[in-house]
Amino acid sequence: MERPQIQIGTHPIETGDYIIPTKEVLRLMGSMTRIVNNRLPGMIVYGRPRIGKTWALRFAIDHLPTNFDAPLPILYANCNSYRVPSEEKFYSDLLSDFKFPFISKRNSSELRRQVVNFMLEKAEKSKLRRLVLIIDEAHRLTEAHYNWLMDIYNALVQKKISMTVISVGQEELLSRRTFFLEQKRSQIIGRFMTHEHDFHGIRTWEDMQLILSGYDSPEISCYPEASGCSFSQYFFPEGYKKKERLESEAKMLFELFADLRKEHGVSAALEIPMEYFSFTIENALKKYGIHGDQHYWINKAQWREAIEMSGYVESEIYMALV
Repeated sequence: MERPQIQIGTHPIETGDYIIPTKEVLRLMGSMTRIVNNRLPGMIVYGRPRIGKTWALRFAIDHLPTNFDAPLPILYANCNSYRVPSEEKFYSDLLSDFKFPFISKRNSSELRRQVVNFMLEKAEKSKLRRLVLIIDEAHRLTEAHYNWLMDIYNALVQKKISMTVISVGQEELLSRRTFFLEQKRSQIIGRFMTHEHDFHGIRTWEDMQLILSGYDSPEISCYPEASGCSFSQYFFPEGYKKKERLESEAKMLFELFADLRKEHGVSAALEIPMEYFSFTIENALKKYGIHGDQHYWINKAQWREAIEMSGYVESEIYMALV
């Protein structure tokens, strides 16, 4: 197959606009599917920073509806940080994240009505009479936020609409749930925090191999669309033609990550954030591939440099100090 000709700088590896499924992403998808299928009201998803939770949510939003027999509305919102949270700010932020065109500036009751009506319209159009609300950075949610969410939830229940809230954030979410338990806030726990999902980074070389195979496979990473050219094939056409594959580098690459941690005195359990791993792959493909130094393939020293360029080592040192 002839390598497609595209403008330099526009490939997804160069723009960062792509998603490769991982074992952890697929595990999260399974948890979310079970929660929605059973019409359960909520689940918390937690993990350390930069580990790939937001990236996984993008994949879930695109693919979760395919697990159902009818369109499933999925709304995404980001919990913003304010010194003093308020109903008006909370509802306005929801409407803004929903791309609602006519946000009322009058009062919290009117804003809540707009949120509920918007959700009601989405759920009724789907014919499933249910919807999913994903809240990112959910460790910022206070008791007041959950009470406002409860008002929305109850308003939808009155209209016979099931809403599932997926709260995604850092490990502080567990502390927040413990606090609510101590304060006997059973109404919050029961609706939004009964179920949990611990989101992990890359822990084994097999995890890494699965991800790398996605960069090799035209069924998963193909650009331009329908060209049949995978990401690794595009950047290393000669190596790919001679059966070189990124997934074959998994063991060596995993050992390089482990060695760099040891060299810098990082002793915590090895868990590689997806963000830094994807930066590593992108660095290697861009710097040593057809748009860079035009090497036949990537050697061990170049992989090491690609890891160092990703900022992974500095991040692990900082996390160890924290």
